[in-house]
Amino acid sequence: MAESKPRPEDVASEFIGGWERTWNSQGAAATAQLYTEDTVLVGSVIAIGRAAIEGSLGMLFAAGWTKITIKLINAREVGGVVLAACEFTATGSGPSEGKVLNGRSGHALTWVGGKWLSAMHCAE
Repeated sequence: MAESKPRPEDVASEFIGGWERTWNSQGAAATAQLYTEDTVLVGSVIAIGRAAIEGSLGMLFAAGWTKITIKLINAREVGGVVLAACEFTATGSGPSEGKVLNGRSGHALTWVGGKWLSAMHCAE
């Protein structure tokens, strides 16, 4: 019997939940492992490659953005890629104590090495 194809909503929900848990409990270096080697991050900077993304995420973490909640708004599959549109709330600590940052983000998720990874992440 053939394996059923996962629903885009399930793929995106599992990935986003894992991203949130990893960021909140393990930090930037562990979160960078959720990206493909040749990934692209578009936010306040453009980072290309997992090492560059780890550096960018590390700067955010060091600035005190150490807790995040993410809500999946929409997920769909296009050509084998799962697109996830989200809203997030980051809560500051340390140098960002008492601050809250709300924004939107999106991931293009691809199946690599037996798991879903982000090949592109945009955040504003």
